[in-house]
Amino acid sequence: MISSSLADVVLLISLIVSAGTYLFVSKREGSYVNIMTPSFVFKISACYLLPLFFNHVFGIGASSYAYTYIYATLAVENVAFAYSYTRPSRKLIRIPLRYSYNNFDLLSFGCLGVAVLMYLPILLQFPEYLLSPRQIYAETRTGFGVNFFISSAFAYLAVVLILFTRRSRLVKGFVILVSAVVLGLHGSKGQMLSLIFFLALFEVYVRGRKLRLLTSLFVGLGLGFFVLLLFAATMALGDNPAEALEAISQYSDYTRNAMLVIDSHFPLQYGRLTIEAGTIGRIPRLLMPNKPKNFGAFYLADQFFPEAMDQDAGTPDFGIGLQYADFGVLAIVYVGAFAMLTGWLSRIFVGRLRKSHHPADFVLVAFLAGLSLFPVGGAGWLLPEALAVAAFLCFASRIGADKVYRERLVSAPRLATQSMGPNRGSI
Repeated sequence: MISSSLADVVLLISLIVSAGTYLFVSKREGSYVNIMTPSFVFKISACYLLPLFFNHVFGIGASSYAYTYIYATLAVENVAFAYSYTRPSRKLIRIPLRYSYNNFDLLSFGCLGVAVLMYLPILLQFPEYLLSPRQIYAETRTGFGVNFFISSAFAYLAVVLILFTRRSRLVKGFVILVSAVVLGLHGSKGQMLSLIFFLALFEVYVRGRKLRLLTSLFVGLGLGFFVLLLFAATMALGDNPAEALEAISQYSDYTRNAMLVIDSHFPLQYGRLTIEAGTIGRIPRLLMPNKPKNFGAFYLADQFFPEAMDQDAGTPDFGIGLQYADFGVLAIVYVGAFAMLTGWLSRIFVGRLRKSHHPADFVLVAFLAGLSLFPVGGAGWLLPEALAVAAFLCFASRIGADKVYRERLVSAPRLATQSMGPNRGSI
């Protein structure tokens, strides 16, 4: 078992490295709110601050090897992403799709209607929980995936599309508010936070707003207060401050469960869990009634926390433990390589978005920042689905359009959103 002092040193070194990469990317971007912000905010709280609190209050049960390996992997992941993302690039990647800037408002209203209609059957089935959305979340873990996730996806799309229109602030505010209510009734804190990050990324990468360090700190404080409100609204925190802190600290189990996998000498799965997550996880239970519950990451939950699986009340997350179960000591290589791929793709689509100002590119930037339109647990990396949504937005924006743009591998004037008139170029 690792000593408390050594654990603090390992955690703080990893934290310094991760924070350093974030500051490096922020300086390069000119904004301290950027593509790394959603994942960085999550990791700082769930993988560093909460575990640090938990370790000093409840103790550490991991070995020195497991503890050091997990925090070294977290640091490598951030460094690999930052290195790949900030590499110089002279050319934009051409995508063989045509697009225009029409129909964003109609598409937004349509998506909002679908989001409401898809979630309405769940609300009608559980009307007694309207004021307790977390209970709806618990009751719909199995058998309601189509309604639950499609509703979330269309709510996000409604917000994204309305931001690219010339509609008034009142109309935009209405769409955002209704979408927020729909997402809030899902009972998921993560979905509400994702909505905020969608808005933040739009301000930075579409409107070109640069948030300096002091402004970002105030934004972070406001976000922290909002998170506390979400905790208070969606979960039982106990009868006193000590119980509340203990309940919140349970969200630090990403690293603890990963260490549990390492210290248990779990049999190597040779990539099976990752493959299952990317295949079985994508199939709706409606189409596969006999779909197993213990595939991918859920297999680890079934092995280590079978009572959670039996109660169907939510399963613990294993973080990097999934990759370790699949690839053993080489998990750090897999995580680093995947982070480099994500950084490379992020560089491509951020560059495209700065030229095109089109929601298709914005959806892909948000996805690579960790904001998936489809908040489906255990379904692997949903990049093909995100690309399909982007292709659909390109197609839908051309319907009835006077001007349609085809990309060329040449430099061009900065494209505008629908609110900036007809002076648009090609990329």
